[in-house]
Amino acid sequence: MRRTFALLLAALFLTGCTPAESQQNGLRVENCGSVETFARPPQRVVSLNQHATEVLLALGLGDRLVGTAFPDDHVPPPEVAAEYAEVPLLSDRYPSYERILEAEPDLVVGGYASAFDEAEGRGREAFAKSGINTLLLSESCASAPSGMDTLLADITMFGEALGLQDNARKLNADIEGRVRAVEQRLQGVQPVDVFVYDSGEQAAFTLGGNGVGNDALTRAGGRNVFSDVPKVFEDVSWEQVAARAPEAIVLVDYLGAPVQHKQSYLEGHPLASGAPAVRNHRFSTIPLVELTEGIRFPAAVERLARDLHGA
Repeated sequence: MRRTFALLLAALFLTGCTPAESQQNGLRVENCGSVETFARPPQRVVSLNQHATEVLLALGLGDRLVGTAFPDDHVPPPEVAAEYAEVPLLSDRYPSYERILEAEPDLVVGGYASAFDEAEGRGREAFAKSGINTLLLSESCASAPSGMDTLLADITMFGEALGLQDNARKLNADIEGRVRAVEQRLQGVQPVDVFVYDSGEQAAFTLGGNGVGNDALTRAGGRNVFSDVPKVFEDVSWEQVAARAPEAIVLVDYLGAPVQHKQSYLEGHPLASGAPAVRNHRFSTIPLVELTEGIRFPAAVERLARDLHGA
């Protein structure tokens, strides 16, 4: 337990978040450059990305979640699917600032930094001026690589802010236990070089080394061929893809981007088609939400371990 707590503190420091601090005038939370003070646990919460919504539901927020937006997947995880179906969908993409205000939230949560786009009127300062707190999953603001420790730290932070500390501890224990079980099964295996293909034709949009998805791939016995790119996702050239000769390719699946088209494109590409992964037809698929910070992290590790090692 002491080791786990130390890891959480380290992750919070690296990601720009510090532990929530109880003060006389409420709970103070430092999150991605913003200081939020909660006089009491929020009662009306809007979540602007699916993976953030799933975290809140897994924490047991229940009917305090009054709106969501920007779904990436048709099928939420079974442990939150019923509750997810009951949350009002404010928009298939990001709703306007005015649409969010109609839900009368006292907290707005973002999964990606784009949720709080100032140019579109949804900046965190705008919500603060309306007396509305905001929180952002830390992967979006990390200055160093994020991973499972970042996720566990954020769940702890949300548990404190929402008054769901016991649920947060249980959720963290489940996540950590499932991941450790996979790591034990994979002890001694040789890592597989993997190229993660999200999208793109002029350039390849791929998984970099700073995101939670890179950590999931590593724990599953993969070696991200673009782990040296200091971004969560980033464009790389097709020449780079060919030169790094991936042994396996993971296709990222989300609404509006059929993975069958992605595989066909790679198979016909003059450079990518020469990679060992394409020549050996070694493709697998993973939902985008499993590569982002959220409760699907253990499922991502389990899925990738099966695909890469049969474990």
